[in-house]
Amino acid sequence: MKIWALPVSELDRSRLLGEHAELHALYAAITRGYRAWRNHPETRRFRDHLGQLVARHRQQVEELLARGYAHASPLLRPPPEDPYRYTTDEEARDRALLRSRGGGLSHPA
Repeated sequence: MKIWALPVSELDRSRLLGEHAELHALYAAITRGYRAWRNHPETRRFRDHLGQLVARHRQQVEELLARGYAHASPLLRPPPEDPYRYTTDEEARDRALLRSRGGGLSHPA
């Protein structure tokens, strides 16, 4: 499970679609209290920041539509949006991680 600390516009198709599916799983894990994910690093990262997940989901949806994909999976009863934030160190770490996994960026910075 991974929510990248990168602009969604930079994720390749596979990473964008994967992150979108994982965001829904993470959101459900937090809002429904699924035990299997309660100690996952991403769950801990967003447990008190659901509004950031809502913002990231909106970014994903906008990018999916811009790329010509359909979207039919809204978040159920989302809290108010809070800007999705990450540090430059987190962004640099995730860029390096994507490159180590064989790319993943739709257009490298």
